[in-house]
Amino acid sequence: MGLFAFISRNGTRIIALSAIVGILFPTFAGTVRPYLGYCVMVMLCVSLLRVDLTAFVGRMRRPQSAAVAALWTSVVFPLIVLSLALAWGPPASHPLVLAVLFLFAAPSPIVSAPAFAMLMGLDGALVLAVTLISTIAIPISAPVIASLFVADQLPISALDLAVRLAVILGAASLAAFVLRRFFGARRIAAGKTVFDTISVAIAMIFALGAMDGVSEAFFAAPVFTVLAGLGALGFALVQTGIAYALFRPFVGADAIAIAYAAGNRNSGLMVAALGTMQIDDTVWLFFALGQLPIFLFPLLLQPLGQRLAAGPREAPA
Repeated sequence: MGLFAFISRNGTRIIALSAIVGILFPTFAGTVRPYLGYCVMVMLCVSLLRVDLTAFVGRMRRPQSAAVAALWTSVVFPLIVLSLALAWGPPASHPLVLAVLFLFAAPSPIVSAPAFAMLMGLDGALVLAVTLISTIAIPISAPVIASLFVADQLPISALDLAVRLAVILGAASLAAFVLRRFFGARRIAAGKTVFDTISVAIAMIFALGAMDGVSEAFFAAPVFTVLAGLGALGFALVQTGIAYALFRPFVGADAIAIAYAAGNRNSGLMVAALGTMQIDDTVWLFFALGQLPIFLFPLLLQPLGQRLAAGPREAPA
């Protein structure tokens, strides 16, 4: 149990280290890449298994903030970003650029966002509601947005994307339901460190495989790869900053948790549905580099979140 507790406490550091290993040892990353879809399903299942349904139901008694945040995250923001890119013209309207923007802006928030919010002492139930609403909506929202902006760049049709997303979410949800019935909420809560370890182990594999091609791209085109990494980081920061500024007046300090959710999208779910081996190499590179802020943000934002949570709290709208 000591090992489980250690992994639970240091999960974000371990996952970040796995990403570095994937960059330094590309053979490992290439071997793991075909299995990323299964990693996404297991991570989603474990996250749904541990959902605090009581907190979710309690938050949904006052659904305004969660519904608006989910609408912003899943529909409004991606529509604005992709529409601006088209209106701007080249190079923003280049098909590959639109595909990358879609991959960054259209997915639902990462499933770890509620846990991160609670770790900071913020309203995890609010972020849980935003994440679940967005995740439930993604088989509809993402394919519709894809059909409007990037239909020709997808390796599958928008309808196939909708079906695959629905199958992944349905399978993970069904497995989580069965496991919850088998273990019971009390044993799941008591086994926190064990489930943390499972989540970290799967996330390590995901982080390792997601870095496939990064080192090769760097040696082939170092300037482009660095600029792509900075672009991925900048886009995540822009999403985070806009969401924080937008929701701070309404939910107070909890806006930083919503902002984290908005700025860190579950693009792995989208990649799993599209097919990890069918994605254009340039789009994959941006996807891989886009995972780095997800691994680093918890380490960077946790002290800020704790300071905000310690201050006077404003009543959520």
